[in-house]
Amino acid sequence: MTDYTKAAARADASLRRKGGLVTLRRETQPDYDPGTGGPVPGTGGQADYIGTGVKLNYNQDDIDGTLIKQGDQQLLLSPLQRDGTKMPTPSTSDTVLIGAKAYTIADVINLEPTDVALLYTLQLRGV
Repeated sequence: MTDYTKAAARADASLRRKGGLVTLRRETQPDYDPGTGGPVPGTGGQADYIGTGVKLNYNQDDIDGTLIKQGDQQLLLSPLQRDGTKMPTPSTSDTVLIGAKAYTIADVINLEPTDVALLYTLQLRGV
């Protein structure tokens, strides 16, 4: 059986050599108060996960104007955060921050042959 944890660490090391810092930002839901039937004040907000990624342009032939639009870019995102803990699986409701620029996520492809993610490929769209 293959040790995918080691493969994920190798993917992370490779992306650290070639890539830069990436923030995956996730909106968190407020806690529910059953007494009021509404959210608990002061809960919810944003959670940031700092990782490593390499941003690539799409080939012109891949841009169809529908699924992949002009200006979209790919991001190869490490399965590990910078502190070595697991990166949460990105979703299209998350935002990616690279430098001062924010991107929405149009699509996510997970390379995850078992329960261990090896790489996330994100389709980024400028905000």
